[in-house]
Amino acid sequence: MKYFGTDGIRGTYGDFEISEAFFYALGRAAARAALEAKHGGSIVVGGDTRASTDSLKGAFCRGLRSLNAEASDMGVLPTPALAYAVLKNKAHMGAMITASHNPYTDNGIKFFDANARKVEDEVQLRLEEYLDAELSAMGSFPPPEQFKPRKISAGNFALNEYSQKMSSLFPQGFLKGIKVAIDMANGATSGISSKVFTNYGAEVVESGCNPDGFNINAEAGSQYPEKISRLCVESGADLGFAHDGDGDRLVMCDERGSILDGEEIMGLIASDALERGALKGGGIVTTLQSNLGLDESLAEKGIKVFRSGIGDRLVMREMLARGCNIGGENSGHFIFSEVSPCGDGLAAALSVLSVLSRKKSKLSELRGGVKMYPVESRAMAVAKKIPIEQTLNLSKAMRESEKSLDGEGRILVRYSGTEKKIRLLVEGKNPKKIADIMEILKKSVELDLM
Repeated sequence: MKYFGTDGIRGTYGDFEISEAFFYALGRAAARAALEAKHGGSIVVGGDTRASTDSLKGAFCRGLRSLNAEASDMGVLPTPALAYAVLKNKAHMGAMITASHNPYTDNGIKFFDANARKVEDEVQLRLEEYLDAELSAMGSFPPPEQFKPRKISAGNFALNEYSQKMSSLFPQGFLKGIKVAIDMANGATSGISSKVFTNYGAEVVESGCNPDGFNINAEAGSQYPEKISRLCVESGADLGFAHDGDGDRLVMCDERGSILDGEEIMGLIASDALERGALKGGGIVTTLQSNLGLDESLAEKGIKVFRSGIGDRLVMREMLARGCNIGGENSGHFIFSEVSPCGDGLAAALSVLSVLSRKKSKLSELRGGVKMYPVESRAMAVAKKIPIEQTLNLSKAMRESEKSLDGEGRILVRYSGTEKKIRLLVEGKNPKKIADIMEILKKSVELDLM
């Protein structure tokens, strides 16, 4: 696609695609798509705590209203709260202004359909078609706005409706006696996740909860797991959680400060659901990125692991096809279809806390159900994105490396959908062999793509 990547549109504020003029045109494109489909209802719009979010959101809403579409501004809220707003308001579409875990200098937008799911490719292609027509009719773009730090707070919908919903999923008071450390990345969950934990009776130690537009994800949150690890240990918390800027991702540590792999979290939640008779579809859905150890470990318990492409949008699609109610990515996106049709970091945290509360055990004692394969992974910046099958050295290295693994591992090579990077992953039972293969792949990337 021309503008859309793995998860919406994303880039640096001030660039062509992340400017007020572009977002105004995009708002008009979204309005035209709604009019063409003859949908009623409003388009709900929200955003995270970046300095540029309000300006971009305002331009997008002006574009919507210029063609008489009804735009409802939900204020600052987590991405899963925006999805809930779609359902609560019976809206035709939702739009979340965010760049997720990226620094404040970036921004972007994610679209949701009337079922609060990430929109499918055909919708994105139609939006791009209308968008190009709108852009071609526009003149020169004005320069980017200049912003100053300011206090930013969650909007009423996040503080009230979404918080109330998340505070009603589990028995009242089930977290009494549990101490939780939480790093909210100075992002959209600031003041929300801690409020919900407190509503359930937990003692909460919070960090990264004073957004000013410039400190979102700044040495805080899921991209800096060492921070929540240290806070958890120093505060004597039972476990720690770290969100990303828009709250759809979660990193977790046990009471010793040890970070859990995403596969461990999925394994723990799936095993508990099976014990309670609450696992649907006979298994869970994860992506091609997750460790093969997850498949082997859960197979021993009779739990299947189904694979989808990268991105929680594709995970949800596969969950619907398989009839599964639990899915996720090892990067920290976890989906519970009975709670939300998109990744929800707070829902994942509450799910693990419910296991902890029910079993009366420490997280360090409950983990370990997934035996991970040794793995090497790298993200490398590239100068160009040649189709991988057309590369000279890299494609050859991949074929030869797959052969050398002889069925006892795998290689995954893909371009990032949001950055000019290539991601390399090698898994196998022999640590030395996978390290050697990684070096071969890295040198091939340098020859072909730099």
